[in-house]
Amino acid sequence: MISEVDEDDNFLGLREREEFYSGNHIHRASQLILLNPENKMLIQKRAPGKKWYPNRYTYSVSGTVRDESYEVCLEREMLEEIAISVPFRELFKISCIFENGGAFHTVFSGRCSEETASLIRPDPEEAVNVEWIELNELHRAVKTEPEKFTPSLRTGIMKIFEEGYLKYIF
Repeated sequence: MISEVDEDDNFLGLREREEFYSGNHIHRASQLILLNPENKMLIQKRAPGKKWYPNRYTYSVSGTVRDESYEVCLEREMLEEIAISVPFRELFKISCIFENGGAFHTVFSGRCSEETASLIRPDPEEAVNVEWIELNELHRAVKTEPEKFTPSLRTGIMKIFEEGYLKYIF
């Protein structure tokens, strides 16, 4: 069951995941900007079988909130999607709402050691691969090849560079 919210991110109740595919309901999601010691960000290429945005790049962790907080969702999804856990903090919330459907995405940042980075094992049902990328390079790619990235990653990266959040990541 997935948390449904209104246009102001107020909890309305729980719905089956499939009910959100209609585009008539709004849900919550947690995203992680994960940096390594070289300040590169881990991104994943979504698996081709994913309902939303298959074969596009997104955050290292991207999870739908169940009957839980954004933070608990992120902790759970880290273990499920990349098989590690790191301390994190909230950066900002972005709204990707389209005609009564979409999601509120809370974006968190975290950092891992070289040792922890070596333990990352992406879930093949979630991602076909993961890669580390310089933030400036990702920013350029999001602007020049937006179709390769999920809307929430594009929005988040633009917010980081255009609204001064970069200083909070490092």
